[in-house]
Parts: sequence; C-alpha cells; structure tokens
Amino acid sequence: MTNRDSYSDKDNNRYRIINADPGTILKFIKNSNYADHNLVIYPRLEQFEEFYIECCKDSILDRNEIFVLVTHYQPVSAVRKKIYLLAEIDTAKYENYGTLVILDSEMAYQPSVEQTGRYNIILILTSLLMKHAQERDKKGITLLSDVGTFFLNERIADLISHELWLRLLLVGVSVPSRIDANIRSFCCYHKDDFRVLQEDQRKRILGHHSNNLILA
Repeated sequence: MTNRDSYSDKDNNRYRIINADPGTILKFIKNSNYADHNLVIYPRLEQFEEFYIECCKDSILDRNEIFVLVTHYQPVSAVRKKIYLLAEIDTAKYENYGTLVILDSEMAYQPSVEQTGRYNIILILTSLLMKHAQERDKKGITLLSDVGTFFLNERIADLISHELWLRLLLVGVSVPSRIDANIRSFCCYHKDDFRVLQEDQRKRILGHHSNNLILA
C-alpha cells in the first residue's frame, strides 16, 4: 500500500490524496465523516461492486442511515440482485420504506427544468431525502455514485459544476438553514474515465473534494 497525504501541483494547489489497497479504502469510506465530499477512483467494476455492497450494509444496518446508490456500468435490476444476494438485504423492503434508493446515472444526473448542470435530479432528490431522514429519525445519508454518464455524454463542464454544487450542499451553503441533515458523499470514477480528463479539469475536480481515494 502507498499512502500519500497530499499533493501539490505547480500552481501550489493542495489536494489530499490517498493511494491504497481496496480494503484500506473501504475502511476509510466507512469511517468518513458527515459533510465529507470524497472522490474514489477504481480500476475494476468488481471493486465498485464490493464498495456499494459493503457500504449499503454499513449505512442501513449499522449506521441507521438512508443509502443512495447511483449506478452507471450496471443496470439497477442487477444491482438490486447483488445487494439482495451478497449483502442479504431485502432491497424491496428498504426501497419501499425510503431508506434505500438505487438510481441509474442517466436519470440521476439528468438536468432539471432549469437546464443547468448543477441542478440535476440527484441534487434535488438529496435535498428531499434530508427532510425524509429527519422524519424517519435517521442519522444521515450516504451517497455513493458513479459519475460515468458525464463521460458517456461528454458533459464534462456539467460534471465540474455538479462537483462544486455538491460540495456547497455538503457544507450547508446551498440548502435552507432549517434543514439539518448529515450527508457523506462518495463520487466514484472509473480509472479509464478519469484518465480522459485534461489536467486542468482533473485539478478542479480534485480540488472540490475533501479526500481523493485512489485504489492501487
């Protein structure tokens, strides 16, 4: 395992970057704090599967949270089946109760009627779920999302806007002060997707995150 606490580029921008094995990254994810905006770069789909299965169990069963999963490379039906079989979680039960939300990335990151990248469906849904978490006496929300659809549809500018707006939402800038909810966010990038970004785009995305976790 290689662990690098931070990275400074030639412009002296500083990012917290952790390079580690999957087990260490998963432990870091489980121990992360509310209001953290984390980036995860994974090289293989099987690793993303392990993350969402373990995070689903941790969030719903151990932390008493709402768990939101956005999938890109697997259909929602396949994700439901994997969670049911491998995590032994009754997905239909928790989805009906509103504590498990599984979305396809095309739907989740579709721009709203405002037609701006920052106001996509997932941000609107997250705002609604914050109130739902309070009503259900849940401790908070864990959001684990694969952002691959932005690359598929060549919406990189929207992706950068989304990352900025999500960071603001997590620190309470873009939500009403009367809503007091705990949110942890993990924005997951397949390594091949992240690789196509230009250097300045990578810098901006890294800078929008509290922690940047890279699977070795």
